[in-house]
Amino acid sequence: MAKKRGQLSLDEEKFITDSIYSLSIEQIANALNRTEAPIKRYIDENQLYALEEKGENETLLRKLHSKSFWYEIERQFDQDSGELQYFENTWIGLVKQFREDVLPAEELQIKQFITIDILINRSMKERKRHIAETEKLQKQVDAEYDKPEDQRDIPRLTNLETQLSFARNSISSYTNEYTKLLNEQQKISKDLKATREQRIKRIEDGKSSWVGLIRMLEDEEVREKEGREMEILNMATNKYKKDFYEYHQYQDGKIDQPFLNHESVKSDE
Repeated sequence: MAKKRGQLSLDEEKFITDSIYSLSIEQIANALNRTEAPIKRYIDENQLYALEEKGENETLLRKLHSKSFWYEIERQFDQDSGELQYFENTWIGLVKQFREDVLPAEELQIKQFITIDILINRSMKERKRHIAETEKLQKQVDAEYDKPEDQRDIPRLTNLETQLSFARNSISSYTNEYTKLLNEQQKISKDLKATREQRIKRIEDGKSSWVGLIRMLEDEEVREKEGREMEILNMATNKYKKDFYEYHQYQDGKIDQPFLNHESVKSDE
């Protein structure tokens, strides 16, 4: 069947706006019997993706707050320090990176990954503070040694050198802690990547062979996801197919009936 041409009707524009959260551009174009070009142009001109991203972020944030572990996250991280917001933003970014296709076990891995990232930030902040403290103490020690030996405040100098030694040891301790946390984070990242690569390989195999497809659909999560997408597309197609059979008022003010196929042709009798 030839693709429809010309301006988008008001009903078509409404369908695009309503479907952008659930359907791809290709699926929308197929449902409207149009090429992808006018769909993309309408989306860009009306900045629908910017609205979609904001709505998507809010949806992911609500889902995060509904997780069973969120209560503990709120107890562990402080809102005033910005750590809680950092957790939320990083979570949203990672889940979007995985196209929201995240299993419960992977969610826990992401939670651990972000938690360690926050601990790394804490460690590096403390290391920076101790470096600044070390430089300050070193200047004070140097100032005492610059004095003639009989004018030096020995008790104060001893105290300063003790503090300086403690600060230097703290820097070394925070450096070791950073290295340990970073290794843990890299291990989680590697495990998460390996798990996802296995799932992606299973999905790719499913696209190339019938046996692979059967194996892919053995995964309950994949099976439910594919079923939901098929049902959404079917419902959207049936709903707007019926609407497109009716007369429409186009942007130029003209009222006409779109001819999609022989079933859509209405008799004037």
